[in-house]
Amino acid sequence: VRFLCLPGAYGSSDKFQVQLAPIVKELTEDGTATFHFIHGPCKAVPPEGFEEYFGKPPYYRFIEPDQDVEKTQDDDVLARIRDFPDCESPEGTMRDLMREGVATSHRSTDNALKYLIKIMDERGPFDAIIGYSEGATVAATLLLHEQRRFKKKGIKPMFKYAIFFAGWPPVDPDTHHMILSDESDGMIEIPTCHIIGSLDPYVHGSLALYDVCDPNTAYLFDHAKGHTLPRDKETVKELADVVRDAACLYEIHA
Repeated sequence: VRFLCLPGAYGSSDKFQVQLAPIVKELTEDGTATFHFIHGPCKAVPPEGFEEYFGKPPYYRFIEPDQDVEKTQDDDVLARIRDFPDCESPEGTMRDLMREGVATSHRSTDNALKYLIKIMDERGPFDAIIGYSEGATVAATLLLHEQRRFKKKGIKPMFKYAIFFAGWPPVDPDTHHMILSDESDGMIEIPTCHIIGSLDPYVHGSLALYDVCDPNTAYLFDHAKGHTLPRDKETVKELADVVRDAACLYEIHA
């Protein structure tokens, strides 16, 4: 299984490779998978106080506020992670987060999709996609773009499987409005695996992403920690087995 790997905001391909190293080792040693790491096209600066959390520069992200609309840092949705809302439902939480005042990001969303399609054309084909945090949201948006393009132009989607570590729901590839299951019929149709942490302060984002995937083939895996990637041996082995089973069940291979 050949994976394209998208890191979170303020990450880089190198950092993501380190973060995913235990899982990569587990799945490459037996020949189950290979991994191609990339990062977002936008240079980034972490929110104040988060510099240590994200390690040393350079920092990248896929999505950034449109330059002509950003007034204050709070317009940037990623700056709101300090005061992440907690409503009754995942969808309610995401609606509250995206309330008035969030800057649009039309330009970078379009650019991110073009950037990823170029990588798919030049470095592909890939069988599956992995996204962490912002990378999961962008990967999910790319999957919807592929589905829509297939319906319009008959171009067969490249990805047969997706693994989301944390993340938020996708945005509509055309309007860039966040897709929530209680407002939209939009659904990711390929099999997905959702690695969430029940102690993650942003877990509602992960659950809202799970809710827009096909319930028959979406697998929820709770590593019972926070907004991190699982690294302990037992959890990594368990997760690798889930991926191996999916690869056989859904015939995901080159």
